[in-house]
Amino acid sequence: DLRRAGPSGKSLCCSTVAQSGCKQEVGDWEECSEEDIKHCYDIGGVIGDGNFAEVRVCVVRQTGRTCAMKVVDKAKLQGRDHMIHNEVALLASLRHPRLVRLLRSHHTHAHVYMLMELVTGGDLFDAIARNVKFSEVCAAGMVRDISEGLKFIHNRRIAHRDIKPENLLVQRHGDSCITLKLADFGLALLVTEPLFTICGTPTYVAPEILAETGECYGVAVDVWAMGVILYVLLCGFPPFRSAERNQTELFRLIRAGELHFFSPYWDMVSTGAKDLIRALLQVNPKGRLTATQTLQHDWLRSFCRTSKQKYQPHETSPDQHHKPAVTSLVKQPASPTNSHYTTEPGPDQHKNAQSCTDRPRSSQSDTDHLKPSQKALSPILPKVKGHKSND
Repeated sequence: DLRRAGPSGKSLCCSTVAQSGCKQEVGDWEECSEEDIKHCYDIGGVIGDGNFAEVRVCVVRQTGRTCAMKVVDKAKLQGRDHMIHNEVALLASLRHPRLVRLLRSHHTHAHVYMLMELVTGGDLFDAIARNVKFSEVCAAGMVRDISEGLKFIHNRRIAHRDIKPENLLVQRHGDSCITLKLADFGLALLVTEPLFTICGTPTYVAPEILAETGECYGVAVDVWAMGVILYVLLCGFPPFRSAERNQTELFRLIRAGELHFFSPYWDMVSTGAKDLIRALLQVNPKGRLTATQTLQHDWLRSFCRTSKQKYQPHETSPDQHHKPAVTSLVKQPASPTNSHYTTEPGPDQHKNAQSCTDRPRSSQSDTDHLKPSQKALSPILPKVKGHKSND
């Protein structure tokens, strides 16, 4: 049985290690050798990757349990070691059905190893690429899952700051239904004071993060990102996009927050769904719904009568004239700034987490940190052919 992760000092015994001369136990967050890791875990092929890490399928030798192992290359962190320490500390304190669970963590001279719950259905980005768009009942189920996860972390004053389809893992069940789990807490932090650090992923970043007036922000940025995702789920393309693939123009559109439901893509979508999107994509975070309020929205409740109700996606076959250019929706890496961090104890269950210090913005150059790499152009679609809906 794998215990919940955390800086507890409890050890995961590896019976095969004793015969090799390596450590008989590898403690949680204990420094060990690469040989110790190999003797405790059978680490297989890559099932995901990111800026600093890759995720591999992994079998715990002692128990035979199949998990996922996130392997972080310390050399790629380039002074951002605090991000991994922060992610481990936060995940160690959190346990919820809508969050991917951290089971244990270890570190060697070159790597950080995070033993995670294995979620076998890929991520939401891949599901969007396959399905193009989703029915309202399926989209409602997904938003319910995201909202439940956000409600849990927001009630604990934690902001994720990088909610996007790539960070939402799909759990497939035996009846072909699915649920979503929040993953990748690399930019998450305990909010003990107003935040100013510019970070995130371009398409999903909230307007207050981009504000030229240097406004602070909080957990509401996660709700904005959820609104962008709901829009994408129902039509197949994001609400804010530049026909010229110009990121400066994209950020101007996000700050303006002018929301349109283009015909014919939105003709068959209910008014209730559009009302929820508008409520989530309020430029003023004070007027934006919270995750708790989202769960109480009439449209969501009409499709999700119970929190345990699951949903089954069905592949769509939209008319080719109405089919959005979803191939332009490509994965983007998040880009943290070189922000300054300080340890802020906060509540007991988060005493090892870190929080961001106030930092004045340097204006123009700050948004450069949000630029995706050359291998991942931001999902800014060609101009959508159609007219604005009257809704």
